[in-house]
Amino acid sequence: MKKKFLIRCSYLEIYNEDIRDLLSKDVTKTLEIKENKDSGIFVKDLTTCIVKTIPEIEAYMDHGTA
Repeated sequence: MKKKFLIRCSYLEIYNEDIRDLLSKDVTKTLEIKENKDSGIFVKDLTTCIVKTIPEIEAYMDHGTA
């Protein structure tokens, strides 16, 4: 039996209590940490991308690092 996985990636920076989404088109916008009783703690409006290959992951990492 084959197992299937869904892999998502996000890239954020926390600096001086500011959270920035490094995959967003506007990396100057700061985000907020929120809590939901059903899903737990999360970063509101954080970009999340579904990836299927290692090169895709590397491309998002390169984009975020730039």
